[in-house]
Amino acid sequence: MQFDVDDLIHLTESRVKSRPPLPSQSSHIPAGQYPIESTLLNRIRAVKLFAESHDQGRVDDISAGNWTWFELAILQNDATTEPKVTKDGVNLVWTSHPNRIKSSKYGWKAGGTFNSERDLLNFLEAGNVIAVRICARFPGWKIFAVNGYLLFDISDQNVHRRSITYGPIIEKITTIDETFRKINIDMEAGFIPEIPPAATTANLIEKGGNEPPLRVLSFDGGGVRGMSSLYLLKAIMDRAYPGEKPCEVFDMIGGTSAGGLIAIMLGRLRMDVQQCINAYNEFMNDLFDHWRITQGLRITATGAFYDDAPLVNAVKKILQNQGMNEDEPLLEENESILEKNDSLLGEVKARRCKVFVMAVRRDAANRAPMFLRSYENPLEESKIPNIKIWEAARATSAAPYYFKPIQVGGYELVDGGLGANNPLGWLWTEVLGVFGASRETQSFLSIGTGVPANTPVPKVAEWPPKVIKDFASIATNSESTHALFNGLIDAFAPKPLEKKYWRLNVAETDWIEEKGFWVFKWKVEHHEVDNVHDPGELDDLKAIKKFIVVTEKYIADNAALFDECAKALKNVA
Repeated sequence: MQFDVDDLIHLTESRVKSRPPLPSQSSHIPAGQYPIESTLLNRIRAVKLFAESHDQGRVDDISAGNWTWFELAILQNDATTEPKVTKDGVNLVWTSHPNRIKSSKYGWKAGGTFNSERDLLNFLEAGNVIAVRICARFPGWKIFAVNGYLLFDISDQNVHRRSITYGPIIEKITTIDETFRKINIDMEAGFIPEIPPAATTANLIEKGGNEPPLRVLSFDGGGVRGMSSLYLLKAIMDRAYPGEKPCEVFDMIGGTSAGGLIAIMLGRLRMDVQQCINAYNEFMNDLFDHWRITQGLRITATGAFYDDAPLVNAVKKILQNQGMNEDEPLLEENESILEKNDSLLGEVKARRCKVFVMAVRRDAANRAPMFLRSYENPLEESKIPNIKIWEAARATSAAPYYFKPIQVGGYELVDGGLGANNPLGWLWTEVLGVFGASRETQSFLSIGTGVPANTPVPKVAEWPPKVIKDFASIATNSESTHALFNGLIDAFAPKPLEKKYWRLNVAETDWIEEKGFWVFKWKVEHHEVDNVHDPGELDDLKAIKKFIVVTEKYIADNAALFDECAKALKNVA
């Protein structure tokens, strides 16, 4: 048995081995609880758990995560069994370490070191008890532990304790959660992003507090109009990080529909923006270059306007061009697989840009969208951990009637843009669960695909393809989410009163419309206050050419905004 005690100043390996184990069935120490006396309390420099354990031995898919672990909890006294709760409503529970995965034999594993940089010791009071909790989540997962050591690094002198309050963080979380809930209820949304239950534990509240500020990026859906998003991002990157890739700048990139395709290309495939523009332009032309009459015949025969083969083939071609296998999984090497090589794990975690896209289960369209991730979320089991990159790209862009649903891992998936075309709200909850509530966020950058024109609710009696496209326009209106976040993030994210949220979305309020046909044509000038020029349908290749011109004008007219956003993006310690 080898112990890693280098970070416990007063303990050597020989002294550790001479200590008695925690009370257990095989221990001579009587079971019970041992309160921390005041004379010892103020001299504790660090605490660390070592446990001899294994799980159920059989794991169907190691990529789905490790769902057995050890926790340390502070109890009020030796008569209680539940964790202490702060006046802010935070349960004083911390994760020590994950259990050994896919093993039926006992083995030793060390937990994290709870020293002056962690919050645990600052909450200890005379008479409290530190409890070791063994945890398993989801059916079939079990944890078996036979021995353990809870090691205390004791100083010769009193150790300084910090005064900690979680109030401001809890206020931020609950305010944003309540605002989301109210807005979504008013909008009669089928599902609402929810703050994870673990958000009220000290483990998640303190998580990320000593890490550098985050930069996160969100892409809306919008079909061919996704090209506009890429031009907007390129304008930012050219100002802030010329020559660098978005995956080298942003910690997390999320997207739905066309935005999901872009998120995968930039984040998971590590393409630069110009590479992405070139590839996007090529396969959008291959995908949507069809006559309307052909669309009508195809939707009658197959239930979809377009064949998905060009999209799938294009993604596989990009994978090959990037030196990857065409069946490369979306999930990169996860912590469960890498846990035996700590140095490699650290390297992978440091360089990895986390990417997620969203899809919706066809049989449960009124439920929360399904996250398809390139990483593990410690709070949520992956439903399709082995999904391939091309499958994820196909699933997130499976707009009803435009493309047929895709069957993956026992689920029939359609376009995530149906319920979360602007994924920013879901990005917020994902950042909270993955990076922790105390991790500062330097920049939330949300990029749209054009503000849609006012769209009436379609009449059922109208020609079906028009009804479909009108519903698509309503479903992909992302500005309601933007209205929610505008000011909310700036006010409640860490370092309030500093601008952190940026929304780039092209809107044209002055335009010239050409009416009539053949030689009987005339032009009508529009100067609108409460409406904008329609940026084009999701598959309108002709409209996108003009929309790119409008996008370039938007960038030029808002140079100060782009300069300010780029400056904020660079301002990371």
